[in-house]
Amino acid sequence: MLKHLIKLLIVAAITAGLAGCATTSQDKTAAEPEVVVEAEPTAAPRAAGDIQKIADLERQLIKEQRQCLAEKRRLDLSLKESQKQNEELQKKLDDLQKKLDALLEIDRDLRNRNR
Repeated sequence: MLKHLIKLLIVAAITAGLAGCATTSQDKTAAEPEVVVEAEPTAAPRAAGDIQKIADLERQLIKEQRQCLAEKRRLDLSLKESQKQNEELQKKLDDLQKKLDALLEIDRDLRNRNR
């Protein structure tokens, strides 16, 4: 219905413009009321039900954003904890590798002495 109203207003504006062009100079001397056509707002006014639905959807969005942020925080903490464990395990691995290298060196020395 809004589209029909806009089309009607456009046709009225074009008709008024053409009528103004078709008048003779004698007709212009007479006082003519000026017709001003204002366009209707393009967005239709929202019904109360629509406003309530939008408010509900916004609340849902906010709730899900909070849940996402809480999940992100939880995952970040889990990641930091895993990184810390990884660093500790890497340190243990390095220590064990040093010990293994030392034992292998001792083994080589003992084998060379026995020859």
